[in-house]
Amino acid sequence: MAIQTFGDYARFHPHLHALVADGLFLESGYFYVMPKVDLCPLRELFRAHVLKMLKKEGLIDDTFITMIMKLRHVSGFNVHNQVRIKPDDDQGMKNLAQYIIRNTFFLEKLKYQTGDSSVIYRSKMTHGKNKRNFQVFSPLEFIASITQHIPEPSFQLVRYYGWYSNRMRGDRRKQEEREKGR
Repeated sequence: MAIQTFGDYARFHPHLHALVADGLFLESGYFYVMPKVDLCPLRELFRAHVLKMLKKEGLIDDTFITMIMKLRHVSGFNVHNQVRIKPDDDQGMKNLAQYIIRNTFFLEKLKYQTGDSSVIYRSKMTHGKNKRNFQVFSPLEFIASITQHIPEPSFQLVRYYGWYSNRMRGDRRKQEEREKGR
């Protein structure tokens, strides 16, 4: 699971990306594929837990929670599972992992205009009413935009859980060594 704080044009848009097995691993290593299920209940559970945590931290109040709960389709919470990768698709796994841990911005998308001292940041996507695919920043606005995404020292942006955790990988390695020693 990886935390990202940015959206297109380096805007502040905090969200999580997760590579999740769509099934269940047995201790033997056998994998059962989970049938496709409706993820709306998972999204609602996630939203409830995040809002509860933010309220406990004093970052939001009941008025804000009520407003967010009324926004059924644009509440800022989503669980997306449309990208499925087959076990033997090494390139697909690599592409998805690179997408999840990508940089906040890319130099190839930047152009500095010396005449008016502006930074133009291009995107493949179109945004807003004007459907434009670029954002114009002053140099200081651009620096402020990208530096807001620098994590605190020692902040862990990527975490591994379950089958992928360090402990589980270590347990599997020890098991393999025991089996080789027999």
